[in-house]
Amino acid sequence: MATLAGIVVGVLGLGLLILVHEMGHFLVAKATGMRVEEFSIGYGRFLVSRRIGETVYGISAIPIGGYVRVTGMHQEEFAARQEAALTKQQAVVRDPEEYVTGSSAISDEEVANTPLERRYYAKPLWQRLLFIVSGVTMNLVVAFVMLVIVGLQGLYVPTTGIQEVAADSPAESAGVISGDTILSIDGQDVSSWEEVQAVIRANPEKTISVVVERDGQRVTLHATLDRQEAGGFLGVGPAAVKQPSTLGQALTFAGDRTWNLLTLLVREIGKLITGQSPVTGPSGLAGPVGIVAISSSAFQDGYYLTLLAFISIQLALLNMLPLLPLDGGHFFINIVQALAKRTFSLRTFERVSIVGLGLFLLLALVATGNDIGRLVTGAGF
Repeated sequence: MATLAGIVVGVLGLGLLILVHEMGHFLVAKATGMRVEEFSIGYGRFLVSRRIGETVYGISAIPIGGYVRVTGMHQEEFAARQEAALTKQQAVVRDPEEYVTGSSAISDEEVANTPLERRYYAKPLWQRLLFIVSGVTMNLVVAFVMLVIVGLQGLYVPTTGIQEVAADSPAESAGVISGDTILSIDGQDVSSWEEVQAVIRANPEKTISVVVERDGQRVTLHATLDRQEAGGFLGVGPAAVKQPSTLGQALTFAGDRTWNLLTLLVREIGKLITGQSPVTGPSGLAGPVGIVAISSSAFQDGYYLTLLAFISIQLALLNMLPLLPLDGGHFFINIVQALAKRTFSLRTFERVSIVGLGLFLLLALVATGNDIGRLVTGAGF
C-alpha cells in the first residue's frame, strides 16, 4: 500500500523529470540567443508565477507536463502579434499550442520589439533542431546519471546458485530445486553463471548431466534441454550476490541498462501499435496516478532510482513520437519544411496539432481510466 511519504516522493520525482526536460529546452534557447517568454511546469493557467528578467517562471494548473515558450515559434503568429501591438487589438492568429499552454503572459507590444536574431523562426535549422531535442537529451542524461548512482551502490552478480526453477521446465523434470548450487554441467566444472549459460545454449535438445551441491552433498542429475531462440533451455534462475563496484563498472552498467531499457521500450511501443500488448485494462497504459503509485511502491522497496531512470527514458522516447505538440512532431515538421524549402501556414500547423492533441488526450483519458480501474478493483500497478 502506498504511504504518504511514498506518494510525495513519487510526485516530486515525476516533477523532477519534467523539470530537467524543460531545463534542456531552456538552456539551449538561452545558449542560442532565443528569447524565452515562459518556463512552466504543467499546462494551462499559472497557479503561481514570477517574472525574472524577460521570462515568466511558474507552475500551472494541469500537472501532466511542461513547456518552454520561445518567441517566434511561428513567423505568421509573430507577425499577427506585431500587428496587434500596432492596432492595440487582440491578435486574430495564435499559436495552436495555446490550446494546451494558454496565452502568453508577455504582452504583444513587448514581444513585437524582439529583435529578429532572437526569434525562433529566424534561427538556422540546426539551432532549432538542437532546441527541440535538448529536452529528450536531458532526460536520457539524467537517466544515465541515476543508473550510475545505482551502480556505484554495488552491483548484483549472478552465481552458480539456483534461486528459482521454472514450472514444467527441464530443470524441474530433472529434479533441480531452489537452493542447489551447480558444480559442473555436461562434464565441465563451472565457477560462473556465464559458463553455465554457455554450456546450456550449446546443447539444445540434448540430455546432459548436471552435478549440484545440495545440503553439503554432491547430487548428479540428468536433464533433457529444450530449444529456444538463444539455444538450449534448462529453466533455472541464478541467485545473485551484491558486490562493490568501481566507477568504470558503474558507467558500463549504466550504459548497458540505458540501452536495454531504450530497446525494451521501442519493442513495447511497437506491440501497443500492432495490438500485441493491451492498451486498456489492468495491464494497459499507466497515467500520472499510476506512475505515482508505482513510484511509491518502488520507494518503499528500495529501487526508486532505477524506476525513475526508466520513466525518464520513457518520457524521452514518447516525446520523440512524430506528433505535434510533442518534440518529435516539431522535429519532423522542421525537417519537412527544410526539404520542401517553404514554411507551412499556421492553419496547417493547427490541423496537424489538433490530430496530435486528440490522440494525446485520448491516451491520457485511457491511461487515467486504467489507473482508476486498478484502484477500484485492487488489481495493483
